[in-house]
Amino acid sequence: MEYLGYRFKIIDKLFKIRMNKRLEKYNITEAQMCVLFYLDHHENEKITQKVLAQEFSIKHSTMSGILQRLEEKGYIEITVDEENKRFKNIRKTKQVQSFHDEMHHHRDETEKILLNGFNEEEKERLRTYLDRIYHNLMEHTDLSEEEMKCFERREK
Repeated sequence: MEYLGYRFKIIDKLFKIRMNKRLEKYNITEAQMCVLFYLDHHENEKITQKVLAQEFSIKHSTMSGILQRLEEKGYIEITVDEENKRFKNIRKTKQVQSFHDEMHHHRDETEKILLNGFNEEEKERLRTYLDRIYHNLMEHTDLSEEEMKCFERREK
């Protein structure tokens, strides 16, 4: 019997490969797209590199690399926070607007492919099962308070 964890890993990998292939023409990766979506959904908030690293549950240095590449491509601007010079504020640029709708389209198209052949009842059951698996892992995984905050934000 194949382990479910392995299936989740393979599905995640296929998902990322598919998204990365679709995003090649914009010269961005799935991880970079996720950051741009986050900035889009929080454009009226002050977003720092630290906030992004926590939100995506990755190391500060990893987020730094993602942001550096986005800045080099002209998709974001990074400025020093006037109130606290230790923080860097992150904002997307107008250049992102040129392919914003297409990025959303690719994400929606992939979602449709993921759920192809499922009726509405099956989709709802799948979401319920995935939520149950998520909560089982959350209950039985020793997380630090900081790690827990990342996942709590994602539940909403």
